[in-house]
Amino acid sequence: MSTGFAQQPDTLWTRLLNENTSSLKPGSKGFTGKGWDLIQSGVQQNQYVLIGEDHFMAEIPYFTEQVLKTSTFNTFALEVDPYVAQILNQKLAQKDTTSVMKWASQTGAALSFYGLREEFQMLQAANRTHTTFIGLDQIAMISDPLLYEDLARTATSVSSRKQYAVMAERARAAADKFTSDMSQPTYMQSAMFDQDVAELEKGPLSAHEKEILEGIKLSARIYKTQSHALRVQLMKHQLMMAYESAIKNKKVLVKMGAMHCARGESYLRVYDCGNLLSNLADSEYKTTFHIAIFGKDGVQGSPFKSLPAQKLDPYNGDLKFIKPFFDATPKEEWAVFNLLPIRKALQSQKLKIDDIDLRRTILGYDVLVIFPTAHPSHSIN
Repeated sequence: MSTGFAQQPDTLWTRLLNENTSSLKPGSKGFTGKGWDLIQSGVQQNQYVLIGEDHFMAEIPYFTEQVLKTSTFNTFALEVDPYVAQILNQKLAQKDTTSVMKWASQTGAALSFYGLREEFQMLQAANRTHTTFIGLDQIAMISDPLLYEDLARTATSVSSRKQYAVMAERARAAADKFTSDMSQPTYMQSAMFDQDVAELEKGPLSAHEKEILEGIKLSARIYKTQSHALRVQLMKHQLMMAYESAIKNKKVLVKMGAMHCARGESYLRVYDCGNLLSNLADSEYKTTFHIAIFGKDGVQGSPFKSLPAQKLDPYNGDLKFIKPFFDATPKEEWAVFNLLPIRKALQSQKLKIDDIDLRRTILGYDVLVIFPTAHPSHSIN
């Protein structure tokens, strides 16, 4: 049978939905319900757990905090670069939480998603469980001031330290303009950045400095060319660089955009980190658990002042391909869909689905979580 976006009451699709939908009830002490039992079981039984999200919604870091409580994770992989992840490890290890929050507020959007209050609080909760953060992404277009500031303190050459301090000032000024007006270029996208790096490279640089500068140059190239394929190559490279020390034989949680966390082909027609991690687990005789989580209605937040929050549209927006699941989500309740039986019906050709992204969701994720109303995440400053 073929399924589109409207189903008849007696179809196989409807029966599969009815049999594999369960409730998830949020409360002051976490989640309850059969849906939560399913998620807890998946988290506890698998070595690597991946949460593929739609960004900027307050409900998702709360959900992730509850996942963190269900097991002891050694490593938490984030959608930031490795250097910002290390800075987060260092800052969150400090016992003075007041000064840590002050730093986070001052740093703001340079922390990418973690410049949002709910996301940063989630990291604080993870840190209390002694989880180590690693970053798998490129250097975000306004995160580079953090790296120049660090190099201005640690570079071996006095002249280099002075140059990094100048670069930090230029990058912060460009970032301030960009967050108010996204038509403005960031520092790493400017000719001035190229000139400053060329000047630095005339002098002696440590291996650490060269590594960071190469990372910024590659990130700038990704932004300038808008190459998602190159970005994914970099992310998979970062994953393999961290594999021996932070992933292999560790309990790992990954939280990134849903395009990155599925096994198989992603929504953007590449094989991303979720697929690589699934293959690595397979080579270790272990398994992965892939969770997709989306809001149906409500408001999605924004990382910048110049980018307003957006009203979600479940039937005409970016996620319209999961309309059959949205239709099955109660108005006032969270829903959990066990995708494994639906996947088996799809793979055995008992169920035919024409929409490629709906197929990718069912093949790439084990569980789909939908909450009825999204609330925007808030800037930490």
